[in-house]
Amino acid sequence: MHADGASFAGENACPADNADYSNGNEHGNRKDDKYEEILESVLNPEEPTAEELEMDRMFANKKYPTMQEISEASTPTVGMEFDSKEDAFFFFAVYARRVGFAIKKDTSYESRKTNEITRQTFACNRCRDDTYVDSALRQRRTSRIVQTKCKVRMFVKEYRGKWSINNIRLEHNHNLAPSEWIVRFMKCHRSMSASDKTLIHILQETRVPPRNIMKIFRKTRGSFRAVPFDTKNLENELAKERKKIKNRDIEELLVLFKEAREKMPGFRHSIDVDSENRVKSLFWTDQIGRANYSKFGQFVSFDRTFSTNQYGMPFAPIIGVDNYGKTVVFGVGLLEDERADTFKWLFEEFMSAMDNKHPETIITDQDVAMRIAISEALLYTVHRFCNFHISKNLDDKLSLFFAVRGTLKEELRAVIRNSFTPEEFENDWHALLDRHNALGEPHLDRIYDIRAQWVPAYFKESFFPFTSSTGRSESTNSLFKHYVKRKDSIATFFKEYIIIQEKKQSDLDRLREKSEVKESVNWGFNPLEREAMKIYTDPIYGKFAEELRKGTAYNVEIVEEKRLYRVIRVTNYRNVEFPRSTYMVSVSPDEDVYKCSCSKMARDRIQCCHVMRVATHIGLTELPVSFINPRWTTAAGIEVARLTERRSNTASQNTHLAVRHAIEMSKISHILSNVCTDDRSYDLLSEGVAELKKAICKDAIERLQTKEKVTRKRKKVDDPVQQDIDNMRHEDREDNNHGHNSEQIHPEEKNYSDEETNEDEHRPYKDPPQSGNSGFNLGERRMNFHEKSAAKLKKKAAPRLCGLCRLPGHKKPKCPDRDKVLY
Repeated sequence: MHADGASFAGENACPADNADYSNGNEHGNRKDDKYEEILESVLNPEEPTAEELEMDRMFANKKYPTMQEISEASTPTVGMEFDSKEDAFFFFAVYARRVGFAIKKDTSYESRKTNEITRQTFACNRCRDDTYVDSALRQRRTSRIVQTKCKVRMFVKEYRGKWSINNIRLEHNHNLAPSEWIVRFMKCHRSMSASDKTLIHILQETRVPPRNIMKIFRKTRGSFRAVPFDTKNLENELAKERKKIKNRDIEELLVLFKEAREKMPGFRHSIDVDSENRVKSLFWTDQIGRANYSKFGQFVSFDRTFSTNQYGMPFAPIIGVDNYGKTVVFGVGLLEDERADTFKWLFEEFMSAMDNKHPETIITDQDVAMRIAISEALLYTVHRFCNFHISKNLDDKLSLFFAVRGTLKEELRAVIRNSFTPEEFENDWHALLDRHNALGEPHLDRIYDIRAQWVPAYFKESFFPFTSSTGRSESTNSLFKHYVKRKDSIATFFKEYIIIQEKKQSDLDRLREKSEVKESVNWGFNPLEREAMKIYTDPIYGKFAEELRKGTAYNVEIVEEKRLYRVIRVTNYRNVEFPRSTYMVSVSPDEDVYKCSCSKMARDRIQCCHVMRVATHIGLTELPVSFINPRWTTAAGIEVARLTERRSNTASQNTHLAVRHAIEMSKISHILSNVCTDDRSYDLLSEGVAELKKAICKDAIERLQTKEKVTRKRKKVDDPVQQDIDNMRHEDREDNNHGHNSEQIHPEEKNYSDEETNEDEHRPYKDPPQSGNSGFNLGERRMNFHEKSAAKLKKKAAPRLCGLCRLPGHKKPKCPDRDKVLY
């Protein structure tokens, strides 16, 4: 972000161009380190030990015990009977989990008559001899079960279809690991419900960090220990989702494009591919962007940024200004590179989507490739360079040059801002440099050669609303970076784009309400102000009223009655647009068109304070037609508003169920926290839950039976007409099977509107190439520390350059050109 006032030209520095950032505080408050460590230990417990893993594997058959079953597990005794061998193992495993050890199946006996197992032994998992040998060559740490020849066994035998315990040993020779809460890290209790997963996906899609997600679940469950998973499980869940779309990014993106076309009929997209059908560049726009461009497409700002997707594709939004003075997105491009051909492809696709309606003006930085592409693709558009970037480059490259020349920098800024014509600028520029002995400086000569593309005097009659920089583009880039991450897929990027567009429409609703429903407070009692308040949107009316207020700082001299007036500033005020104090205002013979020498009406499409002062002097009581530009009026956004109202605003069923589940869990958690401390209340709650469960099951069964009865009755209805129709369909089906065409579509029924998009859906597009880390080419093995050191030694050291002349062989204090710079 550039600080206001740092601009060399001093006019409308980048962030001051009414750029609506809307991205909140970029840096959160720093938290206490000790609190972070405690919270981290709770949310991210240590990795499970080998013993805990073994206790999890006891339930590999997916028959997991509940928390209540573990806490109430009874001690096995001789004579207990079970329906099957598996039930006996499960009983012993649940007991072992409560006590704190793991079991496994040991020896078994198979009957010679039936060839089936009739006797089985279940043993502690430490029943073997410890044969582990520590090796000095071992480099990795291991986590293993230390065998102690533990004698714990449970012997079961089958008799007449039942399995009974005929012997039991429960004395261990090693430590146990019982814990009231450790069971929540078992594999069975780390599993998430469908509602939990849906809520987690919703929170992850909205960029809620895992730590904050755990806090949300803590709120719904009562405590961290009551949450059956941790942050690592959340990250694993996100990794699973990413794995599903790996190498299928473009495939998923096309599905999203199809859904967007169904919801937004005006949605358009274009894909540029190479010879292998690998995607190189993308462009898309929606009905809101196209409607905005049809109304407010006179001015376009264009810039690109990086680190918005995993492929390293430059992000290039094409933006403009709506009737509220707010930034709107016309279209979005993700490009292969920054070559002129790539930019040209983007602009051509943009023009195709916008019915080849060229913008009047466009502002960019000094990129050569952009300049070439715009000159070829936007033939009828006035191209201007960002004033801020040029002035910043001057400050960076000529800081010492300006430091030894007194007020040259400030005077040069005044010449740039205060010149109204190209001739005036050129004369004042040369006179100023000659006076300060600065003629011939290479960088000043270079920017003078391109003066027609950045000096404000050359754009007095061109529409650049309240800006001379790409500040709006930079604020849009910053906004998108707040929503997307460097490792995001293009499909995720598109989802965030939809969210940003919806947020902008929501902000627009608030502005519409303020402009169309509420009434602004007048600055004064001028009838022109009252009329402007009814016509303009609220932000533009604010600018109109500000110009009317500034007009009170001027006096009017009549040069020619009803034709020409001289406006002179008699008092200073803040934020003066031009340093000069005298302006000329001319009036057309029909007294309808007022034109000032500052050309604000052509540049910003609202009248300046000098014309306002003349209108007050003449005594105008109604706004002339020339004072009102339709693009700033409230009526200009009616079409866009109608399209916005037609967009679907319904949440998915899964999202609704997940939120409802979270709310009810919070209520239940609050009840449990008050009930479980009292035995009587707990018993009542348990009985109530059991009765409620029975009632719900009974109701579900009744509804299912009722539905089946209705279905059977409908099938039994004897409708002769329906039978005839069914018979005719059956005959048609038989005829089609004998060679007739089963899908004869009339030409008028075909839909040719989406031929290109349908073709895109069936083409086997490949994802763009992945973007590697700096200094590492994909497909190569990463170098270790020694290899990197050797590679650095092989590289030839680049010669150091002088800070003044940028040549090697000497430093700045001994530079031969030092005297030339200083004198």
